[in-house]
Amino acid sequence: MTLRSEIRGILTGVSLVAAVVLVAISMPPRIPGQELLHSLRFHIALVCLVLPLLLLINGAWIRASLVGLLVALSLGQGALIVRAQQATRAPLPGEDAPAFTLMSFNVLSSNRSGRELADYIIASAPDIAVIMEAPGIARYLPDLLQTFPYKLGCEGRATCDLMVLSRTPFTSGRVLPLYPLNRERLILGVTEIAGQSVNIVGVHLSKPYFDETANIELESVEDALIGVDGPMVLAGDLNAAAWSRSVARFVEQSGLEPPPSYPATWPVRAGAFGVPIDNVFSRHGAVIESISATPSSFGSNHFGLIAKVRLAE
Repeated sequence: MTLRSEIRGILTGVSLVAAVVLVAISMPPRIPGQELLHSLRFHIALVCLVLPLLLLINGAWIRASLVGLLVALSLGQGALIVRAQQATRAPLPGEDAPAFTLMSFNVLSSNRSGRELADYIIASAPDIAVIMEAPGIARYLPDLLQTFPYKLGCEGRATCDLMVLSRTPFTSGRVLPLYPLNRERLILGVTEIAGQSVNIVGVHLSKPYFDETANIELESVEDALIGVDGPMVLAGDLNAAAWSRSVARFVEQSGLEPPPSYPATWPVRAGAFGVPIDNVFSRHGAVIESISATPSSFGSNHFGLIAKVRLAE
């Protein structure tokens, strides 16, 4: 009996910590690192489901019920965010509508498998490739340019991080610094797909773990998108899941539509059970028909994404 009481006490202590975390997940971001908890919402809730079971086994049914309720509320709130995003998806254009493929890949600046990764990108030959931490494959840029002859970004090695490669010409393009760090991590380009002008936006945000930098950068991206008309696809490493508070707000405020699913991209060891911190969104007649993670990380600490996009006529 004494042992069972001790076990209940330990489980109660763990449950109190879990309760604080679950509440933090459901609240607006106010403390450092809270955005990370938002992205891990579903992972944390699923792990916490073990606690009510253990508490029930040890006779603490009231505590089990309370923890179970908190887990259910957290999962429900996350599900509502995802459901609200999916409800904004426009009807998919018909099979005869113009389509193109887009790859988004944080290739890791220190990638030791850059040759293999560059060969994979060339062999995949998407119409558009949004590349982050581009120095990881910069030495193979001459080979890449044979398949993707049009490029925006990475004009200077010292500032190189984000670049967008295209198989079709850019009719215009801007490489912009993101406030407050002023790193060249935002690209807005316009190309033509099957005779239609399409806006391509590449973005690489800072990690949201310690301060408000990533939120400020998202506001800068939101401001940059004002006045951008016509079909648009935004892709990149947002370092946060689509259901996190900051990204969900950005998506709503910018009128963006999500893909049909959110493939996990990080950490690579977690595979399909990882977190979808790399994202692709669209709007104004560009609809993401399908999206999937690359079959391998090719030496990066992220999986890449491949999206098929259809254009409404």
